Amino acid sequence: MSSQSPASGKSRHWVVIETGANQAYVFASNKQAVNVGASELIFRSGTEWVTEVVRRINERSGRDVVEIVVAASGKALLLARNAAVGRAVIRAVTRRALHQAPGLEIWGTVDPKPVNGDADLAAGLSRAYQLQAAWRSRRPSPLLRHPTLPFTRPCHYSGQPSTAFGDEGGTPYPRAAKVDAAWRRRNAGRNRMADRLVDSAVVQADKLNDGVSNAGWVAVMHADGNGIGSVFRSIADAYSGQEFLAKLGAFSRALDEVTVAALRYAVEQVNDRTGWLLPLVVGGDDVTVVMDARPAFEVTATFVERFAEQAAGNETISQVLADVQLPGLTACAGIAYVKPHYPFSQAYELAEELCSSAKQIKRIDPSCGALDFHVLHDSIGQHLGRIRAPLTVADGDEAELRLWPGPVVIGEPAEGGWAAAHHVTPLRTVAKELGRKSSEDNPPVLPRSALHRLRQALLAGRTETNRARDQVTVWAPKREKAEAFLREHLLVDEPPADSGVTFSRILGAIDLIDMATGTAPHTAAELDDIRTAPSREAA
Repeated sequence: MSSQSPASGKSRHWVVIETGANQAYVFASNKQAVNVGASELIFRSGTEWVTEVVRRINERSGRDVVEIVVAASGKALLLARNAAVGRAVIRAVTRRALHQAPGLEIWGTVDPKPVNGDADLAAGLSRAYQLQAAWRSRRPSPLLRHPTLPFTRPCHYSGQPSTAFGDEGGTPYPRAAKVDAAWRRRNAGRNRMADRLVDSAVVQADKLNDGVSNAGWVAVMHADGNGIGSVFRSIADAYSGQEFLAKLGAFSRALDEVTVAALRYAVEQVNDRTGWLLPLVVGGDDVTVVMDARPAFEVTATFVERFAEQAAGNETISQVLADVQLPGLTACAGIAYVKPHYPFSQAYELAEELCSSAKQIKRIDPSCGALDFHVLHDSIGQHLGRIRAPLTVADGDEAELRLWPGPVVIGEPAEGGWAAAHHVTPLRTVAKELGRKSSEDNPPVLPRSALHRLRQALLAGRTETNRARDQVTVWAPKREKAEAFLREHLLVDEPPADSGVTFSRILGAIDLIDMATGTAPHTAAELDDIRTAPSREAA
């Protein structure tokens, strides 16, 4: 076989293959085993399937007529010697999807205009992306492949038309084609994730139907890198020819390595539990996992912090960022705390909205990451704006009091600014102080009854909160300590001084304490994640 790359030839056509509506496909069912299998199919579509098709075509041709530039979960970028070869790759991959991943939205585009020399590679890729987007807007939905008819039995897990029966717990249940395909891949998906992370932490294959171990609450965490799209666009402007292809592929691989390494490090810090984690999406700069609520906050904060550190230490990423003159990579995350049987798709949507909320840090301090979280006590799913409307209290003519501490900033912000006021360290301090075990010699800064009084007062506004603050300091075992504690954390004026926004760390800290302990009987060890966080950070 010739070793010559098609990228060195004169006639080269960009080929773009992508999956779409990934969230709808993965979360079509609330069954976590199905979610894992669906995620595995998306991963294979852009990696294994594309790689195998390209290998077969090159072997038949006796030379490399197709070159893989990027092969990632749900996405592939290729260079083909002619348009017909590119269409053959797309045909083979999409046909395999029809058989092995029914319902998966996957399509491809070949740029009919060949690139003219190495200098035209970046412009050609941009052209191919535009064609890909235009073609997607004209494609019919995959749902039209399986219309529900009056005589069709609905799938037990998704409500879609069933095509097969599958056994679960000794009982046969009807399954839709997409559910059945995902179900068959659940163990493979679980094992791949466990190999990349920590096997003992990931739910065992025979426990996938039960979900993660928990003490009454689970956390759905979604994380995403900041400004990654800008980096990829800048690569096209900063490089050309073979260097552009090399940097594009190397950066994509490095980004995936950084994300996996950061999450693995965060997971490794939890060494007192097994089966507490279920990764669904871990690839590129995207992470979606379900986990036991108890370690969720510290795992997420550690991931966000470690992501920036890993990216800064990665030679490929550092070189690309220096060349395109962009700051270091950071990430943001959202954590939705819900009951174990809460509809998973709705919990994911909330986590995604919380992640978007955290991303406001990009406009304020791009050197930092952030996370936002919410404990959902309601049984009805709502958008984040409606959830937080009752937690926003009028505080004067145009001012407002927000009863949540997020976004919580991770990193090293400038002193005295917005990011410093929202930094994770003060929130950890409050949670540690309110959640620690007390004794006669070392009483709590505030008794539990005082926290209940403050919770009620905060919902009534600043005047009532100030009145309650004066009351609870009288109840406190050590009045001066309580006064200083509440002065710093009860009502925090958000910089700048004229913002008109005040927020409180108290209710958020109480939520974190409740989540760290769960509803099951617990010991002091359950609070280790929060109590030891400041010392771990200092280390």
